[in-house]
Amino acid sequence: MGFTAAQAARLSDCTVGQLRHWSRSGLVEPGDNGGYGFRDLVALRVVRSMLDAGLPSIRVRAALTAVRDAGHDLTSLRLITDGRHVWACHDDGQILDALRAGQLALFVAVDQVAADVDADVRAFSLERAAFVERLTAQG
Repeated sequence: MGFTAAQAARLSDCTVGQLRHWSRSGLVEPGDNGGYGFRDLVALRVVRSMLDAGLPSIRVRAALTAVRDAGHDLTSLRLITDGRHVWACHDDGQILDALRAGQLALFVAVDQVAADVDADVRAFSLERAAFVERLTAQG
């Protein structure tokens, strides 16, 4: 299911302006159909979390690029950051130094972010279905 920028902003706790900026800069872009998918919503929340943790946007970009280039699925990782460095950790104990050096400080549980996005998407879908049903009943 694809979501518009406004819907993705609501579901990812970002602003539409942030989404547009991140799309123009290639940080997180909508899919081929022009809409944001589940993985995109997770990536948006992860970007927001890392920025809120004090990581500069250039390092956020480098970390996401390293994770993607290594072929890892962001939704199945845990990210650790100290505001300067980022590590991507798998459940099996493998660790990717996403910025090539650093020390441990903050743990971003991307799998929990993904679960939260999933719950919000389900609630959003129910709200949308109820809205359409009300419109249909009126017309």
